[in-house]
Amino acid sequence: MEPSASIYTTFNLRLYDFVVLVISNAFAWRCSTRSTLLPFYQKHTKESSAHLEVGSGTGYYPATAASSGALSKTRLITLCDLNPNTLAYSKSRIASAGYRGSIETLEHNIFHPLAQDVRGKYDSIALYYLLHCLPGSFPQKATDVFATVVPALAPNGVLFGATILGKGVEHNWFGSRLMGLYNKKGMFGNTGDSEEGLKEALGEAFEESEVTIVGVVALFEARKPRGVTN
Repeated sequence: MEPSASIYTTFNLRLYDFVVLVISNAFAWRCSTRSTLLPFYQKHTKESSAHLEVGSGTGYYPATAASSGALSKTRLITLCDLNPNTLAYSKSRIASAGYRGSIETLEHNIFHPLAQDVRGKYDSIALYYLLHCLPGSFPQKATDVFATVVPALAPNGVLFGATILGKGVEHNWFGSRLMGLYNKKGMFGNTGDSEEGLKEALGEAFEESEVTIVGVVALFEARKPRGVTN
């Protein structure tokens, strides 16, 4: 298992929300969980009947969206991750938040194709804090991920996400040190990730896409995949 996935032991998952969603997002990446990342997530899932969460983490975003009623129209959430600990943890958390639909788990390497039976299945696909954890650089690694997940997107669906950039943005002292440490340990792979590279990958895969930079985080959304017949 990749270092970026294997660090998510049950113990570390209990610390994740405070370390990443509270401390790192506010002070290192300068992109607030509550005022920026969560509203962006809820905006793109509130009309979705089936949602694919790639990189399930602690399940904070779908669980919080469920408890607020933002997933009231969502009948299915599929959690996709390489680590069984994160899948079990996030599934339990979403269920405990009052979500009343079905929750599926899929232990899967995102660089490998998905099964044929998921083609066109999901109205929304989230890639939250996934891309910067993967080895490689933009645009190639994003292109590879999009090639995996785009066939699962419904014709009128939306792919959206957020990723920490390592190139072409101004990191503060805390963010620079943290990013350097995480890349050294293999938890991040984003030293070559730029806004331009992400836009290039999105433009190759979708007819419509948009990228917004908040702090050093790129929030992106995309629709109308190119050359895909569901």
